[in-house]
Amino acid sequence: MMPAPHAPDTILVVDDESIIRLLVRKILEDEGYSVHLAADGGEAQSIILGGSVSFSAVLLDWAMPKMNGMELLRWVKNEPKYDHIPVIMQTAMDHPDQIKEGIEAGAFYYLTKPIQKDLLKSIVRAAVTDFRYKQILHDKLRLSEQAFGLLEEGTFHFRTLAEGENLAIRIANASSKPEDAMAIAELFTNAVEHGNLGITYEEKSKLLEEGRWVAEVERRLVLSANSAKFVEVRIRRDQGQILVEIEDQGPGFDFLKYITFDETRVFDTHGRGIAMATNALGVQYLDKGNRVRVTVPA
Repeated sequence: MMPAPHAPDTILVVDDESIIRLLVRKILEDEGYSVHLAADGGEAQSIILGGSVSFSAVLLDWAMPKMNGMELLRWVKNEPKYDHIPVIMQTAMDHPDQIKEGIEAGAFYYLTKPIQKDLLKSIVRAAVTDFRYKQILHDKLRLSEQAFGLLEEGTFHFRTLAEGENLAIRIANASSKPEDAMAIAELFTNAVEHGNLGITYEEKSKLLEEGRWVAEVERRLVLSANSAKFVEVRIRRDQGQILVEIEDQGPGFDFLKYITFDETRVFDTHGRGIAMATNALGVQYLDKGNRVRVTVPA
């Protein structure tokens, strides 16, 4: 029996200009997405609350009547049922203040107006990929064992992205806020790809664009220079918290550039993980940047 085909990801496009809505719908439908349209934030809110459609991303104009983009963004990010949906904000390049406001409200994906077709496709693809990955992690989280809840202290080593993902799920399941704690998976990924394997920010941009990121990670893992490298994770419970220390064997990096997400990188297709983890958890980088301490609610 053939497996059922994967249902297309559904995007909600919210813009008060009908020509923009129709243009974006045509571009995204040609990419295989299912698209729903709304003329303002109020209509979009009604569609989301209707519950008949599960959205993989919301593409949102800033200036609209009735309920503007920022108002809808804040509503989405304050609703636990919907706050996991990535929101892509459309803004002008000469409005960095809007981008700063959007980041603070929880928007990590941006597009410039007028719409650029290739940028639209790459940013939507990045947002949907992030959504799918987090959905998979959350599904695994719900199904995983909760034995880590009994752990008081321990040290763990992992080498691969999959091993780090599994450890992150176990740690999250020991937390009273497992959905927030899953942000630690971003730090584990960073420790492997950037720390131990030395994939630079610019290299990852190119690898993602070419669809070769996973293959390159696998290739570098087996190189003789990397085959013995691991990430060490030390866990300890202390006064209602889980203290997690992560140390990779790389040379470190300029972490101050990445713990916040600013307007200089908002149009990139990646680079949000550290900032998102910092938003969700107490994150402290130590030494040269190859060691990080995280506080997770127990």
